[in-house]
Amino acid sequence: MTKYLKSLARLLLRDYSFYHIYGRYCAGEKPLLTKELRFETIEKKEIDSARDRIIVDQAWYHGQNAHAYACIEGSRIVGLCFFWHGERYKKRNFWPLTDQEAKLVQLFVLPEMRGQGIGKSLIQFATRDMSHRGFKYVYARIWRSNMPSLRAFESAGWDRVATVIEISLRIRNKPFRLELRRIISQERAGQSQSVNR
Repeated sequence: MTKYLKSLARLLLRDYSFYHIYGRYCAGEKPLLTKELRFETIEKKEIDSARDRIIVDQAWYHGQNAHAYACIEGSRIVGLCFFWHGERYKKRNFWPLTDQEAKLVQLFVLPEMRGQGIGKSLIQFATRDMSHRGFKYVYARIWRSNMPSLRAFESAGWDRVATVIEISLRIRNKPFRLELRRIISQERAGQSQSVNR
């Protein structure tokens, strides 16, 4: 029976997506710094000249209406995250943004550096800096089974604000979209009113 259901699903479905949307008011905690690691904003040319090819491959996320942040060990870039907003983000436009909002579109830590809290600290550092740039709220879209990313955002103080499921059928051009939004109390988020985004 399961075999037939899977065959039927492949016949009808073109694609599907199942994401959790996380959000946070821009303030954030100061990241835990060590003598070996530092966090800073970074320019595209610095990413382009990184010694690890896998870091260089992330450089395309940089550019107009983008903000980039790095975790650096010595002179080596070991982690990156990028926020998009404005016209740059409208090309993706998976989640609606206002003028004072941005979306974290990429978080990457070198495989050998994972499991040390770098992702969490990079998220915290970037969120604080986005606040200084005038942004009020930031979002991230995370695949439902990406447990390392889900844990990193939760430990960085972000809340799940929605779950979005999209199903594309072969007989229809526009996907069916289901958004399950959560009401997050701003008291929990360090603010004074509730949000329904």
